[in-house]
Parts: sequence; C-alpha cells; structure tokens
Amino acid sequence: MDKKSGVKLSKLRFLYYGLMVLLSCLALWLCFSEGKRLHFVEMEIMPSAQKFIINVEADGGNVQVFAAEDDVYVRVSYVEKLEDQRMRLTVEGNIREKAPGSGPVHLLLLGFDHKEEWNWEILSGVGLSSIEPGKVEMVNVRSYAYVIIIFEILFLFLPLKNNRKKRSYAREKLLELVEEAENQAAFEAGKRWFLIHDRRRYWNRCLELFLICGLGIYFLQEYIYQWVFLDSTDGIGLILTLVLAIMSLRYSLEFYWTKKYMAVLLKENRPLTAAFAFLTEAAYGFYWRRSYYKNQIHNAAVGLARAGRHVQALELADYDWKGVREKKLLQLVHSGLIQVCFEQMGREEDAEAEFVYQKQFIKKHPLLKKVGEAGLLLTEIRNAYVTRKFGQAEAYVNVYCERYPDAYHRIGVMLIEMRVYEQAGEMEKAKDVCDSLLSYSPENAPVRDAMRYGVCTYRESPDFLKDKMGFGIRMVITGMAVIYAVLGGMMLLWTSHLRAGETGVYEETKAENPMPQINGTKKAEDETVSTEQPETGQEPALQTPASKAPGFEVDLPKDWNDLAVRKEFEGGCSYHQKKSYDLMGDGVLFYIQSYSDGSYVNLPDYEVWGYDGPYVYAASRPTDVAFYTEDSAIMEEYRKMESEISQIRETFRIQSDTAKYDGYEFVFPNSSNSLLKEPDLWNLSASHLRVARNEIYARHGRRFHDEELQRYFNQCSWYEGTIDPEDFDERMLSEIEQSNIRLIQEQQQNME
Repeated sequence: MDKKSGVKLSKLRFLYYGLMVLLSCLALWLCFSEGKRLHFVEMEIMPSAQKFIINVEADGGNVQVFAAEDDVYVRVSYVEKLEDQRMRLTVEGNIREKAPGSGPVHLLLLGFDHKEEWNWEILSGVGLSSIEPGKVEMVNVRSYAYVIIIFEILFLFLPLKNNRKKRSYAREKLLELVEEAENQAAFEAGKRWFLIHDRRRYWNRCLELFLICGLGIYFLQEYIYQWVFLDSTDGIGLILTLVLAIMSLRYSLEFYWTKKYMAVLLKENRPLTAAFAFLTEAAYGFYWRRSYYKNQIHNAAVGLARAGRHVQALELADYDWKGVREKKLLQLVHSGLIQVCFEQMGREEDAEAEFVYQKQFIKKHPLLKKVGEAGLLLTEIRNAYVTRKFGQAEAYVNVYCERYPDAYHRIGVMLIEMRVYEQAGEMEKAKDVCDSLLSYSPENAPVRDAMRYGVCTYRESPDFLKDKMGFGIRMVITGMAVIYAVLGGMMLLWTSHLRAGETGVYEETKAENPMPQINGTKKAEDETVSTEQPETGQEPALQTPASKAPGFEVDLPKDWNDLAVRKEFEGGCSYHQKKSYDLMGDGVLFYIQSYSDGSYVNLPDYEVWGYDGPYVYAASRPTDVAFYTEDSAIMEEYRKMESEISQIRETFRIQSDTAKYDGYEFVFPNSSNSLLKEPDLWNLSASHLRVARNEIYARHGRRFHDEELQRYFNQCSWYEGTIDPEDFDERMLSEIEQSNIRLIQEQQQNME
C-alpha cells in the first residue's frame, strides 16, 4: 500500500508471484526427480501376429514406451517391482493396419534415473519372430527443466524492475493532483476503477499461467521424447491447437479488458476520474512494455485536457516523449492532444503548426485517415466559430455529428453547436443541445461552462464500477481450470493404477505356444451360448474382491539342502542352483507365483500347481540356458536337479482349506472368481477359447448338445453335468462370469 496516495494494491499479485515461485520449484523438482540421465533401448521387432507381448526387466521404476510407426499402438500394461531396485514390465502391442511379417517395428523404451548405467534384459516375446535390441544413453536431460525455470524467473522479475523511473514520475503526478481538494471524489472513483481491474488482471494471469504451464509440463512429459528420438509428429496438431487456443483467449481477453478500462472515459464520460485511473495504472499497474506505459500516460493526459486542465495535460503528455519511436497512431493522437492544449492556452502559432503536421502525417499514412479526420474536422469547427463563420461552423457540426454520433466525440463540440444555434436564432435547438450537454458529468469542461444556463442533471450509472461480463468470463476460465485439474488428477491416478499392476516371470517363447494341459477339443464345433447383456450395452464396472493370496509351501528333495537358493518376490519365489547363482547370479530352476487374473496363460512353459478361489499358483521354467556353462560338473548337477522338479510338484500345498489341485484340467481355473483381460486371450487358439468359455457353464453343472464337448467335460474330475441346456438359467452366472464370457466371445469373433 502507498501511504501517501492511499492506493491499496490487490493481494492477488502475491498469489501470482507465489504461483510463479511454486512453478519454478516444481520445475526444479521435476528436474531432479526425472533424473540426470535418460536411459533408453531401441528395439527392432518382427511381429508374427496382430498382437504381441514383450517382457522386459530393467534397473529403474519409471519406463515409457513409444512406437515409431503410426499404425502400431504400444503401452506398458503391467509392472512389478523386484529386488535391487529392478522392475519387470509387460509391453503390449497392437498392429492396426499392416499385416504381421510385412516389415519390422521399431520400439523405444525410455527410463529416467540418477544411475550412470541401466541394465536392460528382454525376458520373452509372444507373437514375435525376432527381437533385436540395441543400447544407447543420453546425458543431461535437465536442460528442458532449466529452460522452464529461466523463463519463469525472467517472467517474474521483468515486471518488478522495469520502468522504475517512469513509475516514480507517474506517482509524483498522482500525488500532485490528489493534493487538490476538488479532485478527491474523482481520485477515489478512479482508484476504485483501477483496483477492480487490478484484481481481475491478476486473477486472469494466475489462471492463464496455470493453463500454459500445465500444458507445457504435459507437452514435455508426453511428446518431447517422440519428437526428439523418434521424429514422430503425433500430437503436434493437438498441442499447437491448444497453444493457439490459449494464446487467442489471452489476447482476446486483453483486448476486451483494455476496451473495458477505457469505458470510464468513453462511455461514462468522466475525464477526471479516467485521468486518475490511467495515472494509477501507470504508477502501480502490472506491465513491462514501454508502449503500454505511454498509452496510460497519454490517456491520463486526454482526461485532464477534457476536464479543462490543459497545462497539466500538456506537461504530462510531453514527459519523456520521443514521437519518432512511437507507433504511428499514438503520434497522431498525441499531436491532436497537444494542439487542443495549445489552442486553449492561447498559443495559436503552435496549435497551427500541429494542425499542419497532422494533415501531412495523414497524407503520408492514408490508413490513419479515418482516425485523423475527426481531429481535423473538430479543428475546422473551432476555427469557423472563432472567425464567426457560423453557417460554415453549423455545416461542419452537422457533418461531424453524422460521422461521430457517440457522446465521447460530441461533448467537445456541443457547446459550440449550442452557441451557433443561438446566433442563428434557433433557441429551441440551442436549449435541447444545452439540456443534453448538462446530462453529462461536470468533470467535462464544456459541461461546467453550460451550467451557467441550467442545472447539471448527471447521475452516475448504476453499473459503474461493476463488471458482469468480466465476472462471467472469469467464471468460465475458472471452470476450465477446474476441469483441467480434475483431468490431470484422473490421469495421475490412472497412471498410478497401471503401475500398481502385477505380472509374473516371463521367458522367451515362439509366437504360437501350445497348451499341453488341454486335449481332445481341436475337432469340436463351437456351440452357440448366449449371455445376458446389460440394457446399456456397456460392460459393467466390476471388481474382483480384494484379498491376500494364501501362502504356499513345498518340500525340496533332501539332496537339495546345500545345492539350492530360494529367492522371494512379491506373490511368489524362485529356486536357483546355488553354484550357478554364486558365479553368475542366475541358475534359476523354476518359479512359483500366484496370479489373481488370467495373465499366467502367457507364460511360455508353465503348469498350474493349484488354485484357491481367484488365485492361481503357476510354476514356470526358463527357456534359455540358465546354468554356468564353463563347468561340466555344475551343468550335470543342474540337469539332475531339473529332472526332480516333477517330484516337488507332488509336495506343493496351498495354506488354505479350500484349495484345489486339478487346475491342469482348466484353461482358466479362476475364471469364475477373477475378471479376465484382453491380453490374457491373445495367445489362445480357437479351441482353447471355446473350452475357456464353456467351462464357466460346466462349473454350474450345465450339459451340452455337442457330443465332443460333452465328452471332453465328462473326463474332467470336477465336472458334474446335471442340468440340460434348455433348463439352464443364465441367472446362475455371476456378473464376473458373464463379463468373462462376453470378453471371450469378442475374442472369438475377432479371430473369425
């Protein structure tokens, strides 16, 4: 607050500066949290199917994937954290247009970390005929954040340090005018007008800053990698559209508010109030352009001139004036202003020189003819009146009023018009003009002169100092910001949801992986089975009940006591040959892991050892050489231990009274308790899909018309067929079962 002038600045400016500092801190945080090194691995893969899966192990916890081809969609679908700050992730891909095998697909996996090096390991690929990885690293990705920080610092401090000398002059002139008692009412109104727009300006700038910086962070996070490393133009159109939309909104609002700020001079016709409002804006407003300051000083000088303060107006207008460097329009209106001041001060020669200058200036710049003609015509009216050419003055007045019917232009000529009518003896017209002139604010010099003929009837507009449209626009922008924040929060939650998923251990395999557990269904014909669809036609939002998988235990052979190492991970464990593990960190013999979904069917070599409700316990073996190959004794010991794994299976027990161990007779032992996902079905053949769908019905005792399908389920130890197909009630199926049936049906239709 300026104690001398009593101008209390809006506290929203501290919100704006605080937001600037906060965003700078956010940029610094992003700089250090994103890491000092960008680690990425390039892959060239040859798909053999429309959909493919790649399982990767990496050293960090934040990995993104991009495809160089426009017709290939990829995403990281499952993430599992391992020991030693490593992670295992599943990359799912879908080829939309080109046929599998027609050409390679280039993928890029990106990770951020403070580590100097990352170790990438490709564990497996499903739906691929080849994978060729290559490693590259790029140093110092902090420069992106530094650019944002430097920009914000400049944007923060430029308005604070600019035009300090000019601001001091504006404040001095403001205090000089405030000291006059007759100016107090106009000063208070002008100050309130400034404060209204000052609050509006900072609120809008905060919202604008929020939108632009949020867009910048999203742009950096989502698209910069594709443009820099993949030469991909995906998203450029969207980003440019959003940038142009925000910039257009910003300049449109700036134009609207500038026009609105002029309303006190143009619409309300309160020149002295306007002079204080513009002078306060020059002294305390938020700006860094010199031209903006000059515009406010000029407008303040115009207000003083229209209020009859011509000496003060001339002094203010000529302060630090360098006309040749100003915009052409400002040069023209500035010349018109000082011409009026010279005329009222009796400096006829100077006024005539300015009049000639304006005529030459308009001739040199024809585009300014429409603006300049008003001032030239007004000068002709004054000259005709002074020289007592009343007929000519009346003709000029009629032309002027016809061209410029608004009150702002007419006030300056109405007093002359009234006296011209008096000289012509048209007293009725003179009285009408006088009454009209007296309806305007006495802050205008012509109105004060007309008050000798009557009482001023001016009443302040009830909407003065109100801004309904501005309030509506701010509410719209605020709503946009809220929607933007909600969408950003939903995006963060969705990203966290994806990263929270779990997956098993995947090993390398071929595209088509047979399932030895299921036999005798290759010749079976599909049986038409319908399920109830929701009335909306949309998939219901179902969730598998949250619980914890029961533990499990196995008995190892006695001779394994000093030969095996057990490694625990979330949801399971792995067993390694100790000698190979000590020498090379591998020697894995087999894995056991619990799954609450159907992703275990994507394992290359697995067996279901048991299940309990939604949880399936699958064991898998490595497909590559895992033991130490430089020692024949170690190799022989590994092979012997590997041959004894089947014995261990017999000792496997789940720590639950409801557990079952006939999971090898199912495609999905848990399809009645867990929701399946589309990737769980990608690698199943048509016969396997058919069995997976109908085994859900078979669990409820349904019988089948198809003899081969009926014969298959009769061989299953768990099956008890007691309900004829026509007597089966679909309401016996749970929502989870109905959802899984629909998903399998969709996959069957896609394969046709």
